Amino acid sequence: MTKERGTRLRAGLVGCGGFAQAALIPAMRMAPIDLVAVCDRDQERAEACGRLLRIPAIYTSLDDLLAREQLDVVIMAIGPDVYPELAEKAMRAGVDVYVEKPPAVTVDKALRMREVSRETGRNLAVGFMKRFATGYRMARELASAPDFGRIMHLTARICSGVWTPVWSSELTPFAFVLDHSVHYLDLIQFYAGPVASVTAELSQASNERFGYAVLLRFQSGATGLLEISNYESRGVPNERIQLMGSEGNSVTVENVSRVTYSRNAPPMSLGRHFDPAADRVVWEPNMTNISPENSSLVHQGYVGEMRHLADMLLSNRPAKPDIDDGIAAVQLAHAIVASNGQRIELSR
Repeated sequence: MTKERGTRLRAGLVGCGGFAQAALIPAMRMAPIDLVAVCDRDQERAEACGRLLRIPAIYTSLDDLLAREQLDVVIMAIGPDVYPELAEKAMRAGVDVYVEKPPAVTVDKALRMREVSRETGRNLAVGFMKRFATGYRMARELASAPDFGRIMHLTARICSGVWTPVWSSELTPFAFVLDHSVHYLDLIQFYAGPVASVTAELSQASNERFGYAVLLRFQSGATGLLEISNYESRGVPNERIQLMGSEGNSVTVENVSRVTYSRNAPPMSLGRHFDPAADRVVWEPNMTNISPENSSLVHQGYVGEMRHLADMLLSNRPAKPDIDDGIAAVQLAHAIVASNGQRIELSR
């Protein structure tokens, strides 16, 4: 049974850490979402967040939050080790759920989350915000145009420095892939569709620095190359993706916001002039323009995902990305780590 909605979502936040305060809460303010309650098992942190937001409804237990508040959605930013249990509680209480990426540590637990979502009829959205980032969204639009043709090949690179996920007791190759790289594991499938097979090779410089070179085959027939590592510094830009179409066109996104659209341009010839209809064009945001829509939270996709979540739930439509997308990303993460140079076939 669908619930009657108002014009704004009533949301409860579970997890009041630095990420939620830096990204999710400000993004919610730019969407039709009213944050009416906060919850964190650390009482001091929950109270500090509540004071900052001037929200009197402060909880240290999800059970208490669900029992006492009338909510449309619970937004969770804790970790994949606890999302399956907490999301099930919320959905069984009749509340839609958003969890930050990744939704679970294992494929089995992610599948269980999907079962509960279907059983209860509640939405279960997953926070792959890069789908809503300015540059990645533009690339999707360009690659979906008829003259681009089908995506036949993509190359992707997301590298960073060393950090240990808060949900993992130590930094391992798997923890690195599931936490750091999972955004791109979703993004490549957002563009090219489900991955059919994967072959990955690991390099490891120390107990905390590693990288993977990944060969991909998509169900569509497209191929891909993915590079993920933590050999770089967290202080430098580190993302690039290029989509190549069947008609000689390609689109490249560098570090979220620089978009290069390369058409099937004519080769160099004597006296060649610039052809606006065929030559390469580049877009970048105008950062000299003071505008809320020019903020990093917009360009990174956090605002877009919160707006989409609100729009979908307020109109009783399913929000994307959803748990199916989460399952696909978690499954691909496990396959990359398990490959060890061998081809692994994936099923959906």
